[in-house]
Amino acid sequence: MVALPFYSLDEKIAKPYGYQYIEKPSTLGEFIRNRRIELGLFQKDIALQFGVSEDSITYWENNRSIPQIKFYPKIIKFLEFNPFEVDIKTIGGKIKNYRYLNGLSHKQMGKLLSVDASTVRAWEFGKNRPKQLKLVMLEIS
Repeated sequence: MVALPFYSLDEKIAKPYGYQYIEKPSTLGEFIRNRRIELGLFQKDIALQFGVSEDSITYWENNRSIPQIKFYPKIIKFLEFNPFEVDIKTIGGKIKNYRYLNGLSHKQMGKLLSVDASTVRAWEFGKNRPKQLKLVMLEIS
């Protein structure tokens, strides 16, 4: 169809994402799927980027499993936001956020701070408060 010479159509319309796109994602897997679809990538592309199997991505997206914490930094970078609900107003929340951003388990975090993994877990739940020296080591105050 030929447009009229005095009418210029410069508007671009985005292609719909498809039936797999979830309008209001609520799980980590749904966030990953939506971002992958937005970027026009395949599961194998994401798997290569994260260093996991394509099946892992499928399981994550279908909420059949959750990623190990060591993949959290790559996931946060891929999503361009932190999908994990962490209250960074509390010391425990700041510690948990630090662990997630750096992909550290409780045990790895404990080793970093020379404390037991259960101590880190207790700090995150607000049962104990770490000493100031430990907070300084993490640059948390």
